[in-house]
Amino acid sequence: MQIRQVSAALDHKLAQLDQQLKKLEEQRVQQNSSEPNPQLEQDILALQQIRTKLVKSKDIAWRAHQLQHQNDEHSRARQRVIGLSLCVFSVIGAGVLLYLALQQ
Repeated sequence: MQIRQVSAALDHKLAQLDQQLKKLEEQRVQQNSSEPNPQLEQDILALQQIRTKLVKSKDIAWRAHQLQHQNDEHSRARQRVIGLSLCVFSVIGAGVLLYLALQQ
């Protein structure tokens, strides 16, 4: 799964959680005039904790993507240096062979 797909999925889940939280908070406001509902408070707290974890998961996913991208750039840079070094050695070797061929 690509990072944008993961991010979009997490955003969708966050939107759903926000809707659920909004409904539960509206229920709490309506019931506030009467006796408080401990189950409703627990549900709201649980959804808030899940929301916090989803936000953290999204942040971690983006950080991992950035680290992977940086590592990929380092690998490509290292491969370019190795490739250029091999080209230089090949040119030097061809020069030496040409020199030896012309000497004989």
